[in-house]
Amino acid sequence: MLRYDQESIRKLLQDAAEAGASDIHIKVPARPRFRVAGQLVNTPYPPLTPDDTRRIAQELLALARTELPLNTLTERELSFGVHRIGRFRAYLYRQRGSLGIIIHRMAMDAVPTLKDLGGTPEQGDLIWKEPGLVLVTGQRQRLALMAALLQHFNRYGRGYLLSLDHPLEFLHQDGNCAVAQREVPHDTPSFTEGLAWALTGDCDAVLSSDLPDPSAAEMALRIAENGRHMVASVVGCPAEEAGRWLVRMFPLQREREISGRLRRVLRMVVWEKDGKIGVLPASELPLD
Repeated sequence: MLRYDQESIRKLLQDAAEAGASDIHIKVPARPRFRVAGQLVNTPYPPLTPDDTRRIAQELLALARTELPLNTLTERELSFGVHRIGRFRAYLYRQRGSLGIIIHRMAMDAVPTLKDLGGTPEQGDLIWKEPGLVLVTGQRQRLALMAALLQHFNRYGRGYLLSLDHPLEFLHQDGNCAVAQREVPHDTPSFTEGLAWALTGDCDAVLSSDLPDPSAAEMALRIAENGRHMVASVVGCPAEEAGRWLVRMFPLQREREISGRLRRVLRMVVWEKDGKIGVLPASELPLD
């Protein structure tokens, strides 16, 4: 009888990596399943019991250095790394009284290029040509697009790049630039605090995978006003509405002020849709 502990969890993750699996599905009463080439396939592991999934959840929480009361948990996302195997993102959820888990294996060795996503190197040159604020929107490939933009600057630019991520999806090595990656909430408590640190740090460019609230948006504006490159992803927003969306994050009495500040620092919106990348200049965006 298999008892799930740190060693057996490590073996499960190693087996998934060797099989080229993108995800591991763990749910009572099925066997653990791997998603390989888009298809879910069974593994030789025995069928899971509620005690099994609870122990697996406990081991994953330990790997993520997180403490949670599993008895009351309904859903939670966390990320962790395992030496020589890779980085993973786990989704814990409750189903039919037991815990279910999906573990996603992050694509650490395959940072996409703009060309991979349907763009061109010339677009990358344009996006990074001058400092200021660039907003990024997209569908399924939004985080991949952010990674491709970072990779372009890392390859063709020079300086210190800071990336704030939740979750950390792609791992970047230093190229022409020094690259620091901070994951919320493991490396910095929030996007606001991470951006506030970037404002006082010696950063040439800052990328933020989200602007979840007005305080984070305020920090992003300040970074751009400070003469830095500031690239921020906005979630669930059409490209043509991105500027107006940011303005409306703020209280009504501040919208006029924010609109004026945005006109001074917003350079463009970069969008991804249906395998294509486009660029909208700020002059074509409504802000009121």
